[in-house]
Amino acid sequence: MKKKTIVFSCLAALFLLSSFSGFAGGLVSGGVGCLVICGVFAFLAFRSAKPVAETSSEVSQTPNSFTTPPNKSSFSQSLHDNTVNTDTAKAPAAAPVPSAPAQRQSKYIFAPIKVTGVTFNNDDGSSRQLILRKLHFHDSPFNEYADVEIKQYEYKGQPAYGVYVNNMQIGNIPADLIPFIQDNIERIESISYIDVYGGGQKDGKPISYGCKITLRFLKDNPPINVPDTLKIND
Repeated sequence: MKKKTIVFSCLAALFLLSSFSGFAGGLVSGGVGCLVICGVFAFLAFRSAKPVAETSSEVSQTPNSFTTPPNKSSFSQSLHDNTVNTDTAKAPAAAPVPSAPAQRQSKYIFAPIKVTGVTFNNDDGSSRQLILRKLHFHDSPFNEYADVEIKQYEYKGQPAYGVYVNNMQIGNIPADLIPFIQDNIERIESISYIDVYGGGQKDGKPISYGCKITLRFLKDNPPINVPDTLKIND
């Protein structure tokens, strides 16, 4: 409770007691006056106790500004909101956004991709859900920046692409988009956006965290062999 609230409450109680004493002693006008003053202090106490609305510094689903680093295989991005922008892509690199950033830049084409495998654990036993939660809330080691990469590896004899943040895997490129990534790996100009969403509970059950990334291409070097399941924006 605020100090001001306590003071007003004490004064209200004091004048309330004084009004009782006034009525008991036959001083009706004095008792009424004390009741009025008591009411004033009670109102001030109530008003000072009301919480002041604060503007959240976390803006969910709002992209950060970014600049493309010279290294095309990864990117670093300061974290200022619940979404994490990425800025360069090496391998089809895959921090949540519902809409692609920088859509005003007409020279770019954007390909949003939903990361899969986010509920699995990594080979070292680390939880991808825990990593995504830390990324979502900007907890360490994501409180200052996030390095996002897409790395190719083999899974059951087939090519696969993992999505990594600060060298920790958070998921994979969907299997049906692997041919698209293979055909366009050299065309990707950057990973321009990453968004972590979800968390909390619904009907008493936990909601898993999810992740979307946005690959950015130059219009004069557009992606080829785009599948029908992939929506391209400009």
